[in-house]
Amino acid sequence: MRRFSVIRIRSLEHLFDLAEKGMTNPYFLAGGTDLLIKIKDDLLIPPFTVLDISGLQELRSIHFEQDYVRIGSLVTHGEIEKHPELRLLFPSLTDACHGVGSPQIRNRATIGGNIGNASPAADSIPPLYVYGAELHLVNSKGERWVKIEDFFTGPGKTIRNPVEIIKEIRIPAEKRDYGTYLRLGQRKALAISKISLALAGKKKNGSMEDVKIALGAVGPTVIMAVETSLYLRGKELSSEVIKEAGNIIEKEAEPITDLRSSKEYRKKMCSTLLVKALTNWKQVA
Repeated sequence: MRRFSVIRIRSLEHLFDLAEKGMTNPYFLAGGTDLLIKIKDDLLIPPFTVLDISGLQELRSIHFEQDYVRIGSLVTHGEIEKHPELRLLFPSLTDACHGVGSPQIRNRATIGGNIGNASPAADSIPPLYVYGAELHLVNSKGERWVKIEDFFTGPGKTIRNPVEIIKEIRIPAEKRDYGTYLRLGQRKALAISKISLALAGKKKNGSMEDVKIALGAVGPTVIMAVETSLYLRGKELSSEVIKEAGNIIEKEAEPITDLRSSKEYRKKMCSTLLVKALTNWKQVA
């Protein structure tokens, strides 16, 4: 393991002052569940600087407003999965956070770190797609809001500048009738997803009015199943509709083949997970 510098960040102002002076290959340390492994395995190109932001309490809050919920980037997966109001509003997100790693990892790993790491298999990202989340990015020059789907450019790649920090995630506080997150991995826990599916929807007069479906771990970034969602709109949850939706998403999905799984398997499992999600919705309706 190579030598590197660590700076403990006292405040955002402290971070911005350092940014103005210039730093070599800065990496943010939040929960450390991904970064420390990369450092241990010599996956970072030296020289680099670790910016420890774990002590920034201003990034650890959850705020409920009339139209939005704001989740600080240092809020952990464990805090999200256990939050009663988040479980009511965003069950797909709390389901996903519950499936991250082990209890030890969930109590360290942060939602901002999961987003910033930009893994196509990240559990929290597909739910953020279906809930229409936005990211608040800040640096010494100013701030900007970015839609979650515009943030990622490829595996491990985003539009974030090196010293730009994800301050918070903003999600519309829209009540939906149903939400779920399903995933397949080598085992039930402590395994990277081979494929994941997030779904959020609501009904009107017994028919599906709005359904959002996002697929994770099937391509360079999360994929929205737009064609399948359009098919479901205005229909009742019958066995025939669920079966056809499964056929459509299997054709719509264009997954990749990699070390964890094949394209053909992922296409079939896109259908399997959607059928399971819709069947569960039908049973609780």
